Amino acid sequence: MHGENQLTYFFPVLLEEFHSAEFLENVRRKFHFEEEHTDEIRKVAEEMLPVMQKEAFWVSTAYSMRYQGQTQDTDTTYEKAAISLGKGVDILQESYSEKGLLMQSYIVEILAGELLMRGYDAYNRSVAAHTDRHVARYHFPGSEEAFPLEILPDLLKDLTQEITCNAAFCMIPKKSVVFVSELTRDDTVHCQGICAGCGNSTCPNRTAADHLIRKRMTDLPLTYGYSRIFGIHT
Repeated sequence: MHGENQLTYFFPVLLEEFHSAEFLENVRRKFHFEEEHTDEIRKVAEEMLPVMQKEAFWVSTAYSMRYQGQTQDTDTTYEKAAISLGKGVDILQESYSEKGLLMQSYIVEILAGELLMRGYDAYNRSVAAHTDRHVARYHFPGSEEAFPLEILPDLLKDLTQEITCNAAFCMIPKKSVVFVSELTRDDTVHCQGICAGCGNSTCPNRTAADHLIRKRMTDLPLTYGYSRIFGIHT
């Protein structure tokens, strides 16, 4: 329920879609895999799915902008929320890496990223279904002056103990996102999600979200093999 920080299992519809042929084919095409990689993508998805069915979750609770030294009007409210695929996905990815299976490790990365992207839209629909408001915009720690990266520990502290962050603000589980959502009753303002399926190229979330996703894929020291996969030359 929105406004209460009670863990909820990850959106069932998205997990059902996750292992569908259509979803996996879209991922293959989007990330320019050859057709012969289809079985490999499917096998990785099949290993990820039971782990996520057990561990993936989302949680939200009310958030006051007064914490940021700002006032808020009565027509706008805020939530802080987190979506996570759980530690098991990290463990699976690490096991691939330890075995030198860099391609499989990369497939975990992109499948997880695509699922989290769809999680925003599912969160939008949940807000609209269970409240009299809808999402107008997302605010991410580190994306703007009013939401510096340093607020991340405080966001997590009262939200969930299932996600932690270290001194460098890297979250564990790694496949997790934390954000503040701006909620409104104004029907002229709608956020359709984070880029996925959204044709609004001027949306302020587009650049910020793309940056954060790319950072997640490249914010840790990479081996030579990973660097080649991600197109990073050192």
